[in-house]
Amino acid sequence: MALRRSLKEFLTSIRRPTVSPRTILLTLALVAVFSIALSLRIYPAKYGYYLHEYDPYFDYYATNHLVEGVKAKGLAGFAEYFRWRDYSMWFPEGRNVAASSQVGLHFTGAILYLVATEIFNIQISLYDFLVILPVYLGAFTTLSMFLLVKRFAGAGGGLLAALFFATSPPLLMRGSLGWFKSEPLALFLALSATYLFLTIYDSKIKMKGVIWRASLAGILLGYANTCWGGAQYFGIVFGLFFIVAALLKFDLEKTAYSGGLLVSFTLIFSSIFPRPGPSFILNPIGMLLIVGYLFSLIAYRLALIEDKMFLRSSLKAVFTLLLAGLLVVSFGAISAVSARYFTVVYPFQRTANPLIESVAEHFVPTHLEYFSSYGVLLFLAILGVYIAFRRRSPAAVLALILGISGVYIASSFSRLMVYSTLALAILGAIGLVELSSSVLKSHRVAGKKTALHEVRSDVKIFYSILLIGLLTLPMVYPVGASWRDAADQPVSIANAGTSFKADLPDWREALAWIKDNTPEDAVIIAWWDYGYWITVMGNRTTLADNATINSTKIAQIGRLFMSDETQAASLLKDMLRDPKDPTKLRPGYIVTFVAGRRFSSQGFEYYLLGGGGDESKKQWFIRIGGLNITQFLYEDEFTAKPYFWENTILGKMWPFEFIAFVDRSGRLQGSEYKLGYIALYTKQLKHTGEDGLLKLVFKSSSLDNPSEGVFAAVLVYKVQL
Repeated sequence: MALRRSLKEFLTSIRRPTVSPRTILLTLALVAVFSIALSLRIYPAKYGYYLHEYDPYFDYYATNHLVEGVKAKGLAGFAEYFRWRDYSMWFPEGRNVAASSQVGLHFTGAILYLVATEIFNIQISLYDFLVILPVYLGAFTTLSMFLLVKRFAGAGGGLLAALFFATSPPLLMRGSLGWFKSEPLALFLALSATYLFLTIYDSKIKMKGVIWRASLAGILLGYANTCWGGAQYFGIVFGLFFIVAALLKFDLEKTAYSGGLLVSFTLIFSSIFPRPGPSFILNPIGMLLIVGYLFSLIAYRLALIEDKMFLRSSLKAVFTLLLAGLLVVSFGAISAVSARYFTVVYPFQRTANPLIESVAEHFVPTHLEYFSSYGVLLFLAILGVYIAFRRRSPAAVLALILGISGVYIASSFSRLMVYSTLALAILGAIGLVELSSSVLKSHRVAGKKTALHEVRSDVKIFYSILLIGLLTLPMVYPVGASWRDAADQPVSIANAGTSFKADLPDWREALAWIKDNTPEDAVIIAWWDYGYWITVMGNRTTLADNATINSTKIAQIGRLFMSDETQAASLLKDMLRDPKDPTKLRPGYIVTFVAGRRFSSQGFEYYLLGGGGDESKKQWFIRIGGLNITQFLYEDEFTAKPYFWENTILGKMWPFEFIAFVDRSGRLQGSEYKLGYIALYTKQLKHTGEDGLLKLVFKSSSLDNPSEGVFAAVLVYKVQL
C-alpha cells in the first residue's frame, strides 16, 4: 500500500511540460531558416555532385592523406602530417603542406569523417562527405548567427539576421555545395566564439561561468585562425572591444578576467599550428589583442580611483601603451605584414603585384555588387548604427565594432564581403526591429492603461506588406543577379571553370586522359589555376598551383607561354630537368584551356573567344611574366595582335585562325582593329604532326561539339625536346 501510495503521489507530481506558443513559433521559424540555408547551399547539385572551385580539391587531397595516415598508424598519423612534404606539387622543390595550408580545416574534415564512419558506421566516401560538409556548416552557422544577434536585437532580430545570413549571395558563393574551403568552418567557429564571449556580461553569469566561456571562446577563435587567415579579423574586433569596454567601464572585473583567458587561448591555439604559427603573437593583430587586454586590465586596476581621475589615468595608460608599441615597432619586433593584409587595413592602397591582382576574389567590390547583394539592408543598417550608438551596453558596442569594421575591410577584396554580410545583417536587424517596434507597437504612458499613441491599422498593414516586399524582392530581382541566381551556379568542374551555365565535361575528360595516358613521372605545365585539379584528379606532378607560394615560378610559366619556340625550348629544359639526375629530363606536357562561343552563318562556323579560359587570363600571363602587354594585345588588353598568334607558343597552341573583326552590331569591319571591335576566328588544329617542339595528343569534346553553342576546349601537348 505504501508503495502504491508513493507511486501515485509520484505520478500526480509529474506535470505535462508546457511550451508557450511563442517558443513554438520561434522554433518553427528557426527550422524554416535552417531549411532555407540548406536548400540554397545544396542547389548547385543540379549540375553534379562535385567539389567546387580549385582549393577544395587540395584540401580534400590533404585531408585524405591525413585520414589514410590515421587509419594506418593511429594517432601517429596526425604527427606524420606535420612532416609531410609533397613532391607532386611545385616541381622539383615540392611543398611543405602543414606550413602552407589551413591545418585546422584538414584536421576537422578528417576527424568528423572518422567519427561518422568509424563510430556511427555511416557508409560514405571521404570525397562525398567533404562535398556536403560545407552545406551543413553554413546551415548551422545561421543558428550561431541567431544566438549572437538575439543579444543585440532580441529574438526577432536574431531571426532576421539568420535569414539574411542564409540567403546572402557573398556567403552562398563561398559556402555552397562542394566549398570545402576555409570560410564556412572559420565563420562557424568565430561567430560561436563571439556569442559565447558576449554571454559573460549576463548578470546571472558568475565567475566560474566567465572562466569556461572565455576559455572556450579563445580556443574557438584560435582554431578558426588555423582554418582561415581571414578569421584573424575577429582579433581586430576583440582588441578594439577591450579598449572601448574599458573606457566605458563595462563590468571591468569580468572584462579583465575574460579578456586574459580569451587572448591567452587565442594566441596559444593560433601558435601551436604551423600556420599562422608563433608569428601570430607578434603580428599587428596579435599585438592589438595583447594591447587591448592590457588596457582593460589597467582600467580595472584604476577603477578603484575616483571617477574624476579615471579618464585622465586611462589616457595616460593609452599613451604609455602607444609609446611601448612604437618602441617595439622601432626594434623590428612586429612581424611583417603581407601586401594582401596591408590592403585590407588600408583599402585605398592597392598592391602593385600582378599575381595578387589577377585573382578574381581580390577584385574591389563595386557599388552595384553591394546593392544587388544587400538591397534595403543597406538603409536598415544605417538606422542600426544610429540605434546602437544610442545604447550603452557591451552588446551594442560589439555590434558597432563588428558592423563598421566589417564594411570597412570588405571594401578591399570581394572575398571579404562575407564580413560586410555579417556587418549589415547585424546592424540591419537592429534597425529593422527598432523601426518595426515604432510602427507596430503602441506607446503607453507609465502608470496608465490607455495608449498614448498607436499607428492606424491600415498603416500597419501597408508597412508589413511593403517590408515583406522589400526584403523578398532581392530573392528574385534583378533577373540574373538575384539572391536565387547566386545559389544557381554550377560547381566549377561541372562547367569546366567557365562563366557558362552549362554542363561542359572537358576538364573531366582531360584529367581522366592525363591520369590514364601519361607516364607516372610526367610533369604537367599549365597556368597555376588548374594545378590542384591536375595533381588531385589527374594524379600527376605540376609546376605550380593555386597556393601561389613561388611567384618566380609562376612568372616563368607566363614567360614560357609568351615565348617563341626557340626561347620556349630553353625554358622547358630548365623546367623539366630531373633533380635526381640533372642530365635527364622528365616527360613533359603542356595544358592549355580556351573557352568561348561557336555560331554558324551562311554555312560557315565562327568562333568568339571569351569565357573564363586562358584567353581571358592571357593579360595576366604577360603582366606576371614582366613583359610588355602592348607587344601582344590591343588597347582593350584582351584582343590578341598578330604578333601573339605568330610568335608565342600559346598562340600557336590555340586551335584558331583569325578571320576578321566585327563591330558590336555584327557587321564585318575587315582586319584593322578599332576599340570595341570583336575578333572572329575559325577552327584550325595545330601541332598535329610528329615534328616540332609540341605535339597535340588530346583535345576535349566541346571543341568539335559545343554544348548549347559554347565550348571549353582543353588541349594537351606533348613536349618533344
